Amino acid sequence: MFDKLFSLQHGKCPVCKNVLSNTKPRSPLDHIVSLSKGGTNTDDNIQLLCQRCNQQKHNKDPIEFMQSKGFLI
Repeated sequence: MFDKLFSLQHGKCPVCKNVLSNTKPRSPLDHIVSLSKGGTNTDDNIQLLCQRCNQQKHNKDPIEFMQSKGFLI
């Protein structure tokens, strides 16, 4: 799964556009909608984030998180 996501995301974090790490330690997998908020372990709910963005997002709602980053109105 990691390699597929890395390729689909062109090796970049979708939030900050920083280059992701594909060597150990790899960039973390993130549930777009966290499991604690009803998200699933399906491919369409998983993305790669850089360590910094993953820690900032934690289990926040994905829309609220992206709005806090200035992406969505």
